[in-house]
Amino acid sequence: MKIRLRLDANKFTIKIEDDGKGPGDAAKKTGRNGLRNMRKRMEDVGGTFTMDPGAERGTIVRLTSPINKR
Repeated sequence: MKIRLRLDANKFTIKIEDDGKGPGDAAKKTGRNGLRNMRKRMEDVGGTFTMDPGAERGTIVRLTSPINKR
């Protein structure tokens, strides 16, 4: 598993990548809210949530959020 943090002037991105078998059908099952909640929470702060298959196998999850400058 790899976890990377990228910090830019106005946003940060957390990228989580594994080389496993990926989420499979778990991402599609109804009655589960984990992935939906992650997406909603990121949208609530003006960010994004993506989950894609890895290059060869596994999964890549990206959480991107704006940095609030005060």
